[in-house]
Amino acid sequence: MSLRPPSAAGAAFDPIGEALRHETAGEMAATLGRLTAVLAATLASLERARAAAEAADPAGRSAALDARLARRHVAACEALWNVMIQRELCGLRRHDAFLREMKVPRSVELFMGPAQTAPALPATTRSGVPSDGATDP
Repeated sequence: MSLRPPSAAGAAFDPIGEALRHETAGEMAATLGRLTAVLAATLASLERARAAAEAADPAGRSAALDARLARRHVAACEALWNVMIQRELCGLRRHDAFLREMKVPRSVELFMGPAQTAPALPATTRSGVPSDGATDP
């Protein structure tokens, strides 16, 4: 006895399954559109923060301005990561033209990924003791 793969000719048309596949494809495309809009907004925000940082006097440039630029860069990296995953799920495998069209900075492309969600470690002094004065027994 030999095994044969099921043939498509023998399968009956499943209207409910086809409707479900159609609805799923529509939702995937809509999600890709929403995520692309979020990416465009975060890239515009990053560009504004970068322009503000470059316009500031290097001697008077504040740490808050640098922190704002860093936060915007992290947000753009995460937004790009979300779009790339959704593009892959939709079957879009080539991203070069998309990245050029969206004018994604190379640094965002290189560092794309989920934003860090772990809390920062406490700052320490040169001796390795936490700066809040707490010491280990």
